[in-house]
Amino acid sequence: MSQGGYPVRAVAVAISLGLIVAALAGVALARPAGAQSVKVAASGTIDITATSTFSYQPNSFEQVPANSTISVSFTDAASIPHTFTIIGREGYQIPSSISETDFNNLVFGKSPAPIYNLNISNTGSQPGSFTSPAQGWYEFVCTEPGHFQDGMYGFIAFGMNLPANLTVSSGTPGPGAALFIIIGTIVSLVVIALVLGFVVGRRKGAMHEMPPERLGYPEPATGEAPLPGPSEGPPHP
Repeated sequence: MSQGGYPVRAVAVAISLGLIVAALAGVALARPAGAQSVKVAASGTIDITATSTFSYQPNSFEQVPANSTISVSFTDAASIPHTFTIIGREGYQIPSSISETDFNNLVFGKSPAPIYNLNISNTGSQPGSFTSPAQGWYEFVCTEPGHFQDGMYGFIAFGMNLPANLTVSSGTPGPGAALFIIIGTIVSLVVIALVLGFVVGRRKGAMHEMPPERLGYPEPATGEAPLPGPSEGPPHP
C-alpha cells in the first residue's frame, strides 16, 4: 500500500483525539462546584444563580431577616429549567441517597409545605418574594429531576447563623442525562471518524498499487504456471 492513505488516517486520528479531549473537558465542567462562602443577606434581599454546572451560587445564606418580606432575584445561567425551592422542614438536611419519589414527597408534601418555590426556564433573571418564617435554618433545592443528586442544594438561615457543620459537598455525583447524551454522541463520532479514515485509506492505497506487469512480472493466464521474472533465467534441466 502506498502512503496516500496516511494523511487521511492522520486527520481521522487528530479529529478523534480532539473529540476525546472535548468529552473529558465536558465531564470536568459538569462536576458540581465545591462549598462556597456564606452570603449574609441581612438586608432582606437574596440574589442567587443557577449555574450551568448544576449548582447554586452562592449556595448558603444566613442572617436573613425572620418574619419579614424577602425579595428574591433568581438568575438562570443557561437555558435549563431550575427551581429555587425552600423546603418546609426546619433544621433538616435531605439525605443524598434519597430516591426521586421520596424526594418529591418530602419537598411537596402537604405537611409541611415548601416555604417558597420559584421556577425559571430561560437565561435571565426571575424576580419574586416571600414571607420568611421565624428563626431557624432550612435547606433549599432544585426540584427538576436529577438536579438535587447533581449537587443543586444549599442552606438558608433566618435570624441566625448557619450551623458550622452544614456544607455543600462537591462530591462526584453523576453529571446528568444531558451530558451522557453529549458524550455518547462524541464517542459515536470518534468511531465513525476512525472507520472512515481506515476505509478511505484502504481505497486510496489500492488505487496506487503497482500492477504486476508494471513490475516486470506478466500476469499469468488462468491455469498456467507463473512466468519467470525479468531477472530470472530459464529453468535448469
